[in-house]
Amino acid sequence: MKLERIIVDADFCIKIGASPKYRYLERILPELAETVYIHKKVYDEIIFPACAKEQIDVLRKQGVLEIIDENSLDPLEKVVYQGTYQSLANVMINPKRPKKNQGETCSLAMAKTKSIPYFATDEMELQPIIDKILNTGMNDIICLRIEDVIQRIRLGEISGFKRKEAKVLWRLAGKRTDVFDKDIWAI
Repeated sequence: MKLERIIVDADFCIKIGASPKYRYLERILPELAETVYIHKKVYDEIIFPACAKEQIDVLRKQGVLEIIDENSLDPLEKVVYQGTYQSLANVMINPKRPKKNQGETCSLAMAKTKSIPYFATDEMELQPIIDKILNTGMNDIICLRIEDVIQRIRLGEISGFKRKEAKVLWRLAGKRTDVFDKDIWAI
């Protein structure tokens, strides 16, 4: 079952797009959602590995992925975006390191403003923050992590992948194979 809309984070793109040989980002994102968004700030963050940026650019040219930022918002949406961004920034951004978590903050503020229900990230501690600050029961946002993508592959919701490829994807993301074999997709 393909999701309607999702916005992606840098860590998700970097981990899934980390290999020039296994171009999983190009394969997974079109299978994951009808429309994929990336915030301009997040797009600009992705410099290394170059193959991740290349895959994003291929998906842009194919019309699968769209870059969005505050300039695309109407005046009322800008007010909502700024208020949401500020609420998140108060919790997520350390004034001593203002660029850290800025991509996630921009993406989540955009997701809330544009009613994008899914945020592809690999941040483990983000969902509780979203639940506390953003999720009110209306236009809630759900984090979709690499583990969730693997489960969708396992259940046949993302086609074109076998267990072996899902395990390679897991390893590319820097995760332990023993965890994959025991907890994620046992043989």
